Amino acid sequence: MKVLVTGASGCVGQAVVRALRSRGHQVVAAGRGLTDGRHTMHLDYSHAMTPAQWSERLRGRRIDAVVNCAGILMPSKGQSFERVHTQGPIELFRGAAAVGITRVVQISALGVGADADSVATPYLHSKLLADEALATMGMDWAVLRPSLIYGPGSQSAALFATLASMPLVALPRLGNQPVQPVHVYEVAEAVARLLEQQGGLADVYELGGASALSYREMLQHYRDAMGYGPALWLPMPMAWMRFLAWASEALPQKVFCRDTLHLLEKGQVPVPNSAIALLGRSPSSLGQGLTVTPPQPLLDLQVQISPLLALCLRSSLAFMWIYTALISLWWHEESGVRHVLAACGLSDHWGTAALLFSCCLNTLLGLWTLNRPGPVVYALQFGVLLGYTTVAAYLLPELTLAHCLSLVKNLPVLGLIMLLWLSRPVQNSTVPAHAPASPLPKPGSAWS
Repeated sequence: MKVLVTGASGCVGQAVVRALRSRGHQVVAAGRGLTDGRHTMHLDYSHAMTPAQWSERLRGRRIDAVVNCAGILMPSKGQSFERVHTQGPIELFRGAAAVGITRVVQISALGVGADADSVATPYLHSKLLADEALATMGMDWAVLRPSLIYGPGSQSAALFATLASMPLVALPRLGNQPVQPVHVYEVAEAVARLLEQQGGLADVYELGGASALSYREMLQHYRDAMGYGPALWLPMPMAWMRFLAWASEALPQKVFCRDTLHLLEKGQVPVPNSAIALLGRSPSSLGQGLTVTPPQPLLDLQVQISPLLALCLRSSLAFMWIYTALISLWWHEESGVRHVLAACGLSDHWGTAALLFSCCLNTLLGLWTLNRPGPVVYALQFGVLLGYTTVAAYLLPELTLAHCLSLVKNLPVLGLIMLLWLSRPVQNSTVPAHAPASPLPKPGSAWS
């Protein structure tokens, strides 16, 4: 079978091309970054093409089937949802129907449907229009609506890996949004099996991984796969998350926006999960998939230092906290701590109470740093030192100009705290030490 795969330079498109070629099919890979060749075709949905022009191209290539994998998560200059998701694919489908191609597979998105959300969300609505148009063209057709796709080349997986690697992981609300990530290799395998299936096709298939997870559990799997331990979670109101998504749309990235946040809020769990029927087996779990193809974050924040060096750094940090407590307690006048407290409006009994509290807190932080600290103590140290530095610089600006006691010297200490925070060892991994073998092909096989 000779198959045209559009969007062949993207995450799903590349996997589909490899899957089909590994099964003996001829593939013409089409995409924006490709040139016309024996096995490639330049395709840019942002430029209109009539069905007759498509028919001529398809007939000249002797195409038997079409797989449309083209898609964007955010519109950009020259690439709109209307052109990339709706008008461009419909032009292709009509050209395929006119030339007699009888089998088309459309990669859509989970959440597309006739409900109000699909109409209100530009991303989902543009996908829905193409899905509905394909179903009316008299061909054998199949629409795949996968959940969150992860694996090589996945932009969303790279974003999740980056978020999961942060020392402080922000969660929308409590992070209990349901998701069921599916590996791109298994999406590609499902496409290949649909193309090879005997008999007629005319259905929509929702795809997901082995089981549903919460968003927080998904990020923990990413952390485990990258060698991090338990995270320090920061629940955030959805209003803040929507603001961040809106602001992120102005950044040079193509993943995090209001539409993708809406998809997460809505939930990404297929009902029913057609992956079992299409694959002939249970799909892999997220932990298994990330073992086969480890996540690649946009920013590599991992820090590796020797245990001896880590001990030396922690000891110096602990000494600073304990020394500060002792000096402030026994020589509070000479150390100037009373002057700082007075500038903060704390004098007499309130000043004494604040002094005792700060000494106890500093001592606790110092001892905790020596005794196997975790993310909580580093976050607390970072917050305390940053708060003290900010308040003191505002109320006593002369401290920022002092030579020996300059507040600017706190900046490298903050860097040291962050370094130790990022280099902490893995503890209490949620992935079993002896996980079952993954059904996914290993790297180096025909898939890779």
